[in-house]
Amino acid sequence: TSCETPNAAIKPRGTVSVSLDGVKKRGSITVALANLLALTLPPVAPGFVWQISYHDPRYLKQRSEITAPASPGAGSTVSFVAVAIGATRLRFLLVPADAGRSADPVDLQEIIVTIR
Repeated sequence: TSCETPNAAIKPRGTVSVSLDGVKKRGSITVALANLLALTLPPVAPGFVWQISYHDPRYLKQRSEITAPASPGAGSTVSFVAVAIGATRLRFLLVPADAGRSADPVDLQEIIVTIR
């Protein structure tokens, strides 16, 4: 038996790039099935990192880890592929870089993703 999901082979078609706003904590977007969703998280102070606190792999398959900012003042990036039609949410927490899993978040970003 295989653990491979049927949507694992979806090749991205088109990219939707979204920069999340540090002031507005929640938002929503609509993407097409098989779109690559490229998110840029708000820039953070040194010593803090964004972590994914919730994502549903049935709808969004994570394609990259959260990467470090490309330059000072830039935001970290992460990407997902839309693999099923429906609605889901992504939640990111900002935590101290050295705090481990039990850190109290100092900020959050949440985005509702509708896949058509």
